[in-house]
Formats: sequence, structure tokens, C-alpha cells
Amino acid sequence: MIKRPLNDATFYIANVQFLRGEPLTYQFKEPFNERLLVTAVAAILPFEPLTAINLANIFFLLLALYFLRQLLTALSLDEKYVWGGLYLFVFSFPTFYYSTIGYTDPGALSMIFLGASSIYKNKYWLFILAMILGTMAKEGIVILVPVAAAYAFSRDDKKWYFFSAAAILIFFAITAVVKSNIAEHVNTPFFWKPRAWRIYFNFSRPNFYISSILSFGIPGVIWLTFLFRETSQVTNFLKQDLPLITGTLAAFLPWLFMIISAFPDGRAFWIASCFPIALAMVWWQRFGNPFKFKS
Repeated sequence: MIKRPLNDATFYIANVQFLRGEPLTYQFKEPFNERLLVTAVAAILPFEPLTAINLANIFFLLLALYFLRQLLTALSLDEKYVWGGLYLFVFSFPTFYYSTIGYTDPGALSMIFLGASSIYKNKYWLFILAMILGTMAKEGIVILVPVAAAYAFSRDDKKWYFFSAAAILIFFAITAVVKSNIAEHVNTPFFWKPRAWRIYFNFSRPNFYISSILSFGIPGVIWLTFLFRETSQVTNFLKQDLPLITGTLAAFLPWLFMIISAFPDGRAFWIASCFPIALAMVWWQRFGNPFKFKS
């Protein structure tokens, strides 16, 4: 049997061991030790750390599937497009590849999906809950802030300006509290620092291209097809669709940052995949089959 290397999973295993008060077999390292949501759930499960992390990930993915359905129904999509969006999420490369490899992205993903559905259902306090738990999951949760602001603009809803500002304060406050409480236990320096050599290194890695393209996936192909085929129509609905467009494009920012600071792959797109999936289904219902070109 061929085993996949643990890579970053070792740091999350250390998180679980730290929370359980067990001896550490791997490094307790920034920023991985600040991603506590999944590892906190894993720590209470009666399994060895890697298995517990993967079981927690499955739980959060099931939650994400429910939140995605809530988002798609809030967009007034016909049932077939709701199911189409769910299928695009379930039967995708990142869901199969990243779900149970010991990483903790499903925690952030589920909270982003919850935040997105809360925005479109105008559930302000659910949005705040998503930000609180999401900040404890992974820093990528911050993508919800511009989405909430875009929704405030597109719907002329001043309350969402307030809650998007509150979300920023929550993000920094929780991050500061977590950092201050674990700093004394860190035995290695911060990992994500921009380095010029990483740019060349990352663009020489086949995994960078393959995982990014496959994670961009069918939803990305669909919305790009509509963007070029129905440009004028997309422009007409720009304000209405702005929150979904904002979430879709915002996923590129952490991916771009990782090119110069870490080892990027498709997970930056995956955790925010509710936005391109929803955008693809909205445009499919509105403009017709994306794979049937006009003569």
C-alpha cells in the first residue's frame, strides 16, 4: 500500500496532542497551532489523532453540504439547480483529495458556507457565529467580510455594513486571544513569510498547477464560460450578483499570497467553493446551458 506523506498534518496531530495534554510527537508550529476548531473536536474523540481529525473533517463536510443547500435555496434556484450545485461540491477533486488527509480545511469551509447562507438569509447572528468559529478554524474565514460588505451594497442594507465591520473586529480579537494563549508553547517560528525564491519554486512544482486547476474545477469553467459568452447580460446583473462574484474572486487572494510565502495548492479555492458553485448555478438557470453555444 502506498501511503500519502503527512506533510502539514503532522502539525495538526501536534495540536490534538497538545489539547489532550499528551506528549508531542511533532512540532507545535505557527500558524497551524492557531487553527483549533477541527482539532478541538478531534481532541475529544476516542481515537488516535489522525483518525480523529479525519472523522471531525467528515462531520464538518456534512455540515457544509447542509449549509450549501441553504445558500442555493436562498438564491431561489429551482430544485434541479440546487441538486446540481450539491453534486458539483460532492463529486469534485478537492472534496475527494483533501477531505481526509489530516488537514483541517473542512472546518473553515463549513463556516464559510454557513456565513454565506446566513448573509443571503439575513441571519445576522448566525453570520457572527460563523465568524467566531471560522476564525478558530483558519484565517481564510476573513473572505466573508468583503462578501457581507458587497451584499450590503447590492441590497442597500446598512445592517450588513455594521456586521461586516463587526466581523473584522471579531477576527482580530479572537486571533489575538489565541496567539497570546499559545505563544509560550510555540517551539518553531512563524512559517508563512514572503520569500522571493518561493515564486520560482512554486511555479516549478507540477502539483501547484494540477491541484489549482482541478480545484478551480467545473464550477470555475461554468462561470468563466458565461462571463465570456454572456458578458453584457452578466454586466446587467452585476450589482445583484456582486456578493457571489466577490466571494469567487476573493478566493484568489490567499492563493496568490501563498505563491510567495508557502506552498499553494487548490485548497484556497475549495474552502470558498460555495461562491463559484452558487454563481455557476444562478447563471445556468438565468442564461441557459453553458455548454450549448449559440450559433
